[in-house]
Amino acid sequence: MTPPEAQRARALDLLSRGDMPGGIAGLEGYLAGEPDDPGAWLALGAAYSAEGRWADAARALARAVERGGEVEARLAYARALVRLGRLDDAAAELRQGAALEPADPRVLRELGIVLYDERLYDEAARWLARACEAAPEDGRAAFALGLAHEARRDIGSAIAAYREAVRRAPAFADARLTLADALASIGEHEQALSELEGLLARERGHAQAARNREVLQRALAEMRARRLLGKTERELARSALVVEAQLRRRETLAPPVATGGGAARRTVRYTAPLLELHVTLDAGGGPGGGAIEALHLALTDPDRAARAEDDVFKVTVIGEDGRQAPVSYATGASLTFLREAIGCPMTQASALYASLLQGSASVDWGGATLRFASVPGTAGKPGGERHGILVSRRG
Repeated sequence: MTPPEAQRARALDLLSRGDMPGGIAGLEGYLAGEPDDPGAWLALGAAYSAEGRWADAARALARAVERGGEVEARLAYARALVRLGRLDDAAAELRQGAALEPADPRVLRELGIVLYDERLYDEAARWLARACEAAPEDGRAAFALGLAHEARRDIGSAIAAYREAVRRAPAFADARLTLADALASIGEHEQALSELEGLLARERGHAQAARNREVLQRALAEMRARRLLGKTERELARSALVVEAQLRRRETLAPPVATGGGAARRTVRYTAPLLELHVTLDAGGGPGGGAIEALHLALTDPDRAARAEDDVFKVTVIGEDGRQAPVSYATGASLTFLREAIGCPMTQASALYASLLQGSASVDWGGATLRFASVPGTAGKPGGERHGILVSRRG
């Protein structure tokens, strides 16, 4: 008669050589006589899992846990429970595993993922943040954290987590693809393209990245084509700046003066409760009038605009730490104005605006010059001279 130890060793050897039926039968025979061996139950559960026999795996792994199996057994048992759709039970096992080994990143990550699957996104984010701290090089934990933040509608934190996943695991294609999608969702087409280019540099044959790149390239070209400088008032009237702020055309500030038989440059004023837009048009004619040479946006009540929260332009600004920062109506209007005036992504508009706020006399970008300038005709008005952002075509 074969001693139990030899029977166990032979079964494990069969499993190691890929003979799953033989190894499983051997372990079942061994455990019939030695039912208190948690390691054997764990091995049997792992073998059942490899065969896709999840109900059998769960029963064997439950025995492993009951007989003193620690974190490894609980992890394997929780995975089998997930396969069976028993998410609550899986989460309970993983919580106990986390109590036994609070710093085990595998338990923290898998608990966060199970909670995500249960749509408990806030709690999932907390556990996954702990997993990221416990395993500083685990790209998948950072990626899962990004998914949880995105499900919580915290796109800034999601992007920061996806970036961290890419930093930790540069070859992790799903992280780069998802980061690009998140960036594109907030209008950051150029950054999204950069991520896709990085992925394609590593995997030239990545079909999804190539398709996404093509879509983004078209979207970016369309965005640049919507640049207001050089367009007419017809295009201006359809812009987000005019439509969302409900700007209304008021009057031509300086009547055109004929020069050599042609129309002269003229400036038209648009207004809204907190905004004033001066549009300078060149001497061209045609159905849409002259082309826009300059746009000058000013706040008619700067203090009130700075206090009011932006609920008009729906601008999303992400800080250096990756978190969303609430913006005022003044900031939302200014960034939307810059984005549409020169046809740039929102991040670029934010950088240009910050440069002006930090004291740059003027900034040249993409054939345009940006600067703060006084609004014509306001020097002698009650309340003093008003200033605003002037964007004009260079040259």
